[in-house]
Amino acid sequence: MAVVGLRGSGSYSADERPTNYRGVLLLLKPNTEAPLTAMLGQLKDAPTDDPEFNCFIKGLPTQRAVVSATVNSTATTITLQGAGSQTVFKPGHAVMIETTGEVVWVSSASTAKTIVVERGKGSTKAAIATGAGLMILGTHHEEGASVPSAITYDPTVVTNYTQIFRTVGDITGTAMATRLRYADNPLIEMKREMLEIHAIEMEKQFLFGSGVEDTTGNQPERTTKGIFFFVTTNVHNFADAVDVDDWEDALEDDFEDGSNEKLLLTGNRLLNVINKLGRAHGTINVAPSAETFGMRIMTYITPFGTLQMRQHPLLSKNPTFKDWGFTLDTNRLMYRYLRGRDTKYLRNRQSPGDDANKDEFLTECGLEVDFETYHAVLKNASALAA
Repeated sequence: MAVVGLRGSGSYSADERPTNYRGVLLLLKPNTEAPLTAMLGQLKDAPTDDPEFNCFIKGLPTQRAVVSATVNSTATTITLQGAGSQTVFKPGHAVMIETTGEVVWVSSASTAKTIVVERGKGSTKAAIATGAGLMILGTHHEEGASVPSAITYDPTVVTNYTQIFRTVGDITGTAMATRLRYADNPLIEMKREMLEIHAIEMEKQFLFGSGVEDTTGNQPERTTKGIFFFVTTNVHNFADAVDVDDWEDALEDDFEDGSNEKLLLTGNRLLNVINKLGRAHGTINVAPSAETFGMRIMTYITPFGTLQMRQHPLLSKNPTFKDWGFTLDTNRLMYRYLRGRDTKYLRNRQSPGDDANKDEFLTECGLEVDFETYHAVLKNASALAA
């Protein structure tokens, strides 16, 4: 089974060969240490004409608010939590008090954080406790009524930056002419090594980058924001002990929004713990899957959705992050590159007269992450709890 957004095969016909170095990386080394960067070579991408790029996201309205102060069984004014919370409601809304089952009708929602209601409509009036949820059921109107008021919703703007990645190879003329035991052509070997390092640095930025635009120098300097700083909702710290309840609670949260099939990039320690959970609990099914672009993917079937798991070498080799993982909804990731500045191999960057060859890979790109609640960060899952 393939990861959503990825084709489940590593083979390409002549017409499908990639024309960018990101795709080349995946073909040359399917078990690359930069799997996310390599996969982005086959997922959606789009140019940007400015180093700051924005996307506008708008989810469905929650049509729900929370009570901030206790209301007795006869009071008609309800105070809500959160600035502007009253704007969710309008006259004509039927609303259920979730904790009591009482239905009220909204008659006014014009005062900050408060609404005025008619109580006990087809239901029993009851005191409303602090923290109770108010859920809009729908609108209702008299026969022949005028057109009611509208409620509109603004999108949220998500901003990120393109970052200039440069990886340079520098080799003397003498070294280029020297025979090596491990490579036929020193220049080709240098290029291969440069491409891998270039991809690894992009990968770490896509995962952990903080996203900065610094204008204090002679020219602006930018870094792109990665998953770690984008995701704020689904961050699970297992504090070095994972039991099946903690794990399933995390999965429940992570699949609440977005696709029902996601990709988990995981360190080897976290993968070990997931495997132990699978052996200890027969309800968990962890099985090898077909290769996706030549990468070996493990399939983990859960009641909430399917995880396609890929062990991440960079996480596994790092003692801090080997028990971490990143759950990604690949439909909501996009590689963004500054127009004309996607990965290029630039030759002969040496100064005139140098008896050397200096080349570089240069990329100006960033990561677009839509709907941070579709993704998750898993931390400190180092052991299976007794």
